Amino acid sequence: MNQNHLDEIARRVSYAAKQFAPDHRPSVRQTVDACSVLRDMIQATEIHGLTFGDFDAVADFPRLAIQLVKARDDESR
Repeated sequence: MNQNHLDEIARRVSYAAKQFAPDHRPSVRQTVDACSVLRDMIQATEIHGLTFGDFDAVADFPRLAIQLVKARDDESR
């Protein structure tokens, strides 16, 4: 994974964060955590030959990463 891939992940997660209603938008920390989660998901699947394009073909993974982080934070309260 190179810097361009990391920049693309950050851009996509930031865009997905803006799609949430104002009262439900992720915090800055949650957005950063979502970038890390998505980066790690993609890195973990690279050994199987999967790319960001493969993820895009299936679902909105940037938004999913945000939802995962928000759900984790909600459960820890």
